Amino acid sequence: MRDPLDPKPSVPAQSVPAQSVPAQSARFITGFAKTLFYARMSVGSALHFLPQVRRLGGFRKYVRLLMRAARLTRIFYVHKLLRLPDGRHKLDFYLPAYPSEAFFRTMETKLAEVPPRPATVVLSMTRACRYRCPHCYQGKDSAEEMPLERLLEVVRELREFGITAWAVEGGDPLLRFDRLLPVLQELSGSEVWVNSTGMGADPEKLAAMKAAQVVGIMSSVHFTDPLRHDAFTGVPGSWERTMDFLRDCRNAGFLTGFNTVLTDEQILDGEIDRVMDLARERQCDYIQLIHPKSCGRWLDQEFAAEKHERAKEIACAAQRRYNSARERHAPILAAQVYEESPEMLGCTCGGIDRFYVGSSGEVQPCEFLNISFGNLTREPFSTIYGRMRKVFAIPCENWPCCEKASEIARAFAENGVQTAPLPWELTEKLTENWEMGTPTKVYSDIGIYS
Repeated sequence: MRDPLDPKPSVPAQSVPAQSVPAQSARFITGFAKTLFYARMSVGSALHFLPQVRRLGGFRKYVRLLMRAARLTRIFYVHKLLRLPDGRHKLDFYLPAYPSEAFFRTMETKLAEVPPRPATVVLSMTRACRYRCPHCYQGKDSAEEMPLERLLEVVRELREFGITAWAVEGGDPLLRFDRLLPVLQELSGSEVWVNSTGMGADPEKLAAMKAAQVVGIMSSVHFTDPLRHDAFTGVPGSWERTMDFLRDCRNAGFLTGFNTVLTDEQILDGEIDRVMDLARERQCDYIQLIHPKSCGRWLDQEFAAEKHERAKEIACAAQRRYNSARERHAPILAAQVYEESPEMLGCTCGGIDRFYVGSSGEVQPCEFLNISFGNLTREPFSTIYGRMRKVFAIPCENWPCCEKASEIARAFAENGVQTAPLPWELTEKLTENWEMGTPTKVYSDIGIYS
């Protein structure tokens, strides 16, 4: 079997379906054209903020903001650029496209305000889902949902707080479209992606989401083999339905991609390349590759350390390769193990760059840490956020979802907790002596946390 770390030969243009080559080659930008874009972006950002010098606190703070923005965005130079149909560009899957008000606000709230604020929230607005995936991080969550009125209040609070990038999910939000559409309408002007299996989708719903300015649709694809995928989800025909759904979304003008969780065994067996080939065939834009986590239905799952490290190496090598000019026709791979590596942004959970709001209102550091800092149906966001930021005060390279997994599982067992996440009163005791590890270099260099 071929070593997965060995570079895979680039797929020649003639092996790609003829109708997809022009569209894909126009979408993905590498090489000198990418360098020119970064130069134009630097000039454009300077011009955007120039009329706001006084509001920013003077010329020195204006220059400092530009220098910090250049240092932060330079991190993403290792990625291919994605050109959107409207002419904007995405530097990174988790960052709003440039130029946009969402992008500029992210730069300001992250790099000029004290303390810095996160840009991204993963918002679950329902647990309704027909899939029964064994790894689901919501598998132990309460089935309760925030009342719609409170959900919309929370959305407004988070927008005013500065959240600009939204991953709206469930469960499957298309199964509760009566809740989803009002949320999307509140988010006009933000960058919004919707995560859905495609169950319950129809042309009218897609049209309504497009009218609400949703940018992209992600769907779960954990196996390239349809039978194995269907066995994993517990829903016969789910693989074919997902492929049809993504085709319909692409035709409706959305960016599309896979949310993919691969086991270490799958990665060692070369499944990343098969996923990328499938995504290329389906003309997707992104693949978000998520490494297995001990959370949800896998709360007690343990991973063989040596195999796990080898799989991470393969995923990082794949990220570098699929974002290179050699694979310029391939979709963009965003592997979490690479995006959250020490040379990139490290772990961004806990309100550093992102956090998670469950459908019942629980606020978690991320979807993969089944601990709660409070519930939004009982307390204001500012109170809950303040608690969380005391624990996650400084960006660090270490991943709590991996390093703290056994502690969290033990807390569930010792306290007889059956429903996730761990409530705040137990989270407070659990996290009071947590050490988060080595500060992330990029944020240390930028100097926005202390």
